[in-house]
Amino acid sequence: MSLSEVRRKKGVTLAQVALRTGLTVGEVLAIEEGRQTPRLCVAQRWANALGLSFEEFSRHYYEVADPAQLLECEAFDRQ
Repeated sequence: MSLSEVRRKKGVTLAQVALRTGLTVGEVLAIEEGRQTPRLCVAQRWANALGLSFEEFSRHYYEVADPAQLLECEAFDRQ
C-alpha cells in the first residue's frame, strides 16, 4: 500500500501532512509520488503523523519510489 493510500485510509489530508511535517502540499505530493526523497527527520514526523513506525513508513514510501530496493530489503529480511 502506498503512502497516499495509507494517508487516505487514515483520513489524513495532504494539507494535514504538510502542516505536521513542515513541508508544502506540493512537497508532500512529490514524496508520495516517489519524485522526491524526504529527509530523515521529515520521514519520522510523517510516520508519527500517520501513526506508523519508521519501518512501516519506509516500506510504504519505497513501494512507489523504488520498488526494486524494497524487494531487495525484503529478500535480505528473509535470510
